[in-house]
Amino acid sequence: MCRLLGWSSDRPVTVAEVLGAPALDRLRELAAVHAHGCGMAWYAEGDDRLHAHRSTLAAGDDGDFEQFVHEAPTRRGLLHLRLATPGLGLDVTDTHPFVAGGMAFAHNGAIFPQDKIDLLLPPGAAEPEGSTDSERYFARLRSNIGRKEGGAAVARAAGRVLSRVRWHGMSAASLNALLLTPRELHLISLHDPEAEPAEVQVWPADYATHPPYLDLSMLQRDGLSVVASSGILREETGVSRVDAASVVTMDDHGGVARVSQIPQRITAPLRQSA
Repeated sequence: MCRLLGWSSDRPVTVAEVLGAPALDRLRELAAVHAHGCGMAWYAEGDDRLHAHRSTLAAGDDGDFEQFVHEAPTRRGLLHLRLATPGLGLDVTDTHPFVAGGMAFAHNGAIFPQDKIDLLLPPGAAEPEGSTDSERYFARLRSNIGRKEGGAAVARAAGRVLSRVRWHGMSAASLNALLLTPRELHLISLHDPEAEPAEVQVWPADYATHPPYLDLSMLQRDGLSVVASSGILREETGVSRVDAASVVTMDDHGGVARVSQIPQRITAPLRQSA
């Protein structure tokens, strides 16, 4: 499984400023376990270009990652720590975020069986660069969104991805994802809240307690909105749990513009995944 972090601010901020020291320390601890690559995508002040960086290195070993965290102020962005699904590739083309159509996408979850994941691709889709279900999920999501914008459109599109998964006899306990567009950041919270990873280490060995793995959290303060996978925002004041079948849409001014319900929920059992 993977860890997700997303933010929107009314002013340029670094990831270190977004999180604060305690949460940044927890992110680093999680990166030692979610160590099969890291990546980020962002918009900088006064620059309409979508920037992205992907690495097969663990975050703690990637100097570009550390430099970004401390020295790159952004208005909106996302960050991903990868713990790869067994059976999928470890090349940079398998590393999140995936970028296409002016959007960036990062996923936490897995879709099984792996020999069916190409069925997620929409008609006429380009050949995927990598081996992951996540890249194919992104292709189907983009196709479902089409020319529409906003959180409601993303929620409907995510629900249709889940329908596609079920239609072809596949399963997924988590389609949690972040989608960064030119004007918004969308957190897709779509998972089975009762599921927990099995037969794979997802927490540092010295963690005595931990929250439900697939839960997503949100924090709003002072012109800043932050969303994160569990284990990152744990003790900060004002953290709330995100509904397990919803899309949280953050605008480009640091606010939550909308929370949209996804018309379907996941209740499938979790299989070994990453």
